Amino acid sequence: MNILLALFIFSGLDVYFLKGTTNLLVRIVPEEQIEQLTLYYSFSAPNWDSMVIKREGRFFDAGIATPEMMRVIGLYCIYDNGTVDNKDGAPYLYEVKKSPQMIMPFAMGDLEVILKQARKKITSGIHVDEAITLLDYVDEMLRVVPVIENSPGETQRNMLQMEVMSLREQLIK
Repeated sequence: MNILLALFIFSGLDVYFLKGTTNLLVRIVPEEQIEQLTLYYSFSAPNWDSMVIKREGRFFDAGIATPEMMRVIGLYCIYDNGTVDNKDGAPYLYEVKKSPQMIMPFAMGDLEVILKQARKKITSGIHVDEAITLLDYVDEMLRVVPVIENSPGETQRNMLQMEVMSLREQLIK
């Protein structure tokens, strides 16, 4: 049990701003003993870029130049032994703001929770203006969130987009 806990604590993927820039450092602590991996990343777009990274000590570090306009970065990696680290079909997602600098991890499930809050406000008829703000935020995020094609993450995004449209229709009625 302790070995599994240690593996959970010491493996993962984190994103930081490189000191003095708006570029990002992606640090990966692998779940498996490997020497290289391929990191896939996307900034609010359907296209994925990739880079091969070699181990440096315990970590894999990748510097990524950020585009002028960005809202989200999606990341996943494939280890050199073929293991895919993508949270069961959904990339690691981070909302990124350059000024003031902020990196906040999130998941599609978080957007689902926000939609439930909006639905509750719309159904009750109380704080509908807050519901509209929540719908706007989720709609903006779903438009830019990178997903892996033909994955459960893509299916979940599409279902959430349909729910946003349904809730907007309820507001019109």
